[in-house]
Amino acid sequence: MFVSFFIILIVVGCMLATGWKDLTSMTIPNWISLVLVAGFFITAPFAWQGWAVFGTPILVGLVCFFIGVTLFAFGQMGGGDAKLFAATSIWWVWADLGYYAIYTALAGGVLTILIILGRKYLPEKALKTEWLHHLFKDEKKIPYGIALAFGALVTLPTSDLYLYASGIA
Repeated sequence: MFVSFFIILIVVGCMLATGWKDLTSMTIPNWISLVLVAGFFITAPFAWQGWAVFGTPILVGLVCFFIGVTLFAFGQMGGGDAKLFAATSIWWVWADLGYYAIYTALAGGVLTILIILGRKYLPEKALKTEWLHHLFKDEKKIPYGIALAFGALVTLPTSDLYLYASGIA
C-alpha cells in the first residue's frame, strides 16, 4: 500500500504539472519526464516480482520513445510531448499502453476541437490573461501534453503496476 501512494504521488503530480505547464506555456519541462522515469525505477521493484515482469514496461517505454522520436522527426509531435509519451509509457505493460493510447487520443480529439473552436469564435476581449491569448490567438500548436496527462490519469488506476502495488492483483 505504501508503494501505491508513491506511485500516485509521482504520476498524478507529474501529470497535473504537465497539464498546467503545457496549457499555460506550450512547453513540458524536462524535469517532469525525468521524475517519471526515476520514479518508475525507484517504485517498480517494490510493486512487481521478478526481473522478467520488470522488463516489459522498460520495453514499452523504449518502443514509445522510438515512436515519439519518429513523430517528432516528421513534425507530428513536439519534443516535450515525445519525451513525456515515453516517460509515461514506462509505467505500463502492453495492455495498459492500449488504454493509454485510446484515452489520450480521445482527449486529444476533444482538446483539439475545443481549441479550434476557441481560436475561431472567442473574442479578443474574452482572453484577459496572456497565456489564454497566446493559446487561442498567437499559437497554432495544440498543447497535447494535456491529452497525454489525461490519458495517464485515467489509465493509472487500472494499470498493472498500480494494481500490484495496491495488493489488488
